[in-house]
Amino acid sequence: MPNNFQNKKILFIGPIFHNYHTLIKEKLELLGATVDFYAERNYGWKFKIINNFFKNHLNKFQNKHYDSILVNSKDVDYDFLFVIRGYMLPYDFVHKFEKLNPKAKTIMYQWDSNEANSFSNVATLFHEVYSFDFKDCNDMPFIKYLPLFYTDDLIPYREAKQEKEYDFFFMGWCFPERYDAVISFREFTIANNYKLKAFLYMPFSSYLKEILKGNFLDRSIVSFVPMNRANYLNILSKSKVMVDVSNPRQTGLAMRVIEAIAMNVKVLTNNENLKHDQLVKNTAIFSFFNEKNVFVQHDFIKEYLSVNSDNSMLSIELWLENIFGNNEN
Repeated sequence: MPNNFQNKKILFIGPIFHNYHTLIKEKLELLGATVDFYAERNYGWKFKIINNFFKNHLNKFQNKHYDSILVNSKDVDYDFLFVIRGYMLPYDFVHKFEKLNPKAKTIMYQWDSNEANSFSNVATLFHEVYSFDFKDCNDMPFIKYLPLFYTDDLIPYREAKQEKEYDFFFMGWCFPERYDAVISFREFTIANNYKLKAFLYMPFSSYLKEILKGNFLDRSIVSFVPMNRANYLNILSKSKVMVDVSNPRQTGLAMRVIEAIAMNVKVLTNNENLKHDQLVKNTAIFSFFNEKNVFVQHDFIKEYLSVNSDNSMLSIELWLENIFGNNEN
């Protein structure tokens, strides 16, 4: 067991997103740590109402949420505070935590960009800050670049080596640029006789906002329920190419890109920033496209990967070892 985890007590705060928080917590515990997880915000209707209709009360609402975390955890002597993202983390939260846990190391990891989810005002309060975003690491030199990870539940699907059922797989949160790209990409696949699996998730509250704006979205593409992870991994393993239309406010490698590569599935992306990463020099894995004028070389689609590309990606264990200091590289 790594010394940095064995018998260590970790206060872990992060988003509830596709069960990644549970997988991270379970891996830390498997490595020997004791972990108390708290969501970065309330995920009930009360938060949604305040966030959508009473934004002037949101800071006060968040302050109460984080104060409750401190109250609930005040009797534990933590070795680490580990924050992923930290939605509207109050500026004085880290100071309050450090007073209660003076020997603890504070660590922040960002899988959102500063533009998409502003964190620069509190990032300097942490001992270590990591991000997947190229631009943020360049703009704020104290932030260390660390790409995202793949999880252990992916491995059985990769080893099964299933027959490919889909030429392209398109999955992610629904926002205007991505939705428009899916529509354009669908036209391309129909015209060229390719098989596409497209799935975009949008909360019902966001869908209602679009309806009120007069935007009627194609429900064959948009779902109000996130895709079950087992179903997602099964479809990914049966796909030749994962299509990535990145959030225009982010520059890093998205989780679906990491998981596709670890699954030995090719990646077609519109994110030119990925050329900054050494990995994309392997053109057998990556190709780029313009979502406004979709064209994909047929050779890229038909050729299967002949190498195991997963060793280019960080497993969740190696990712945690990098963050908590076991791997200096």
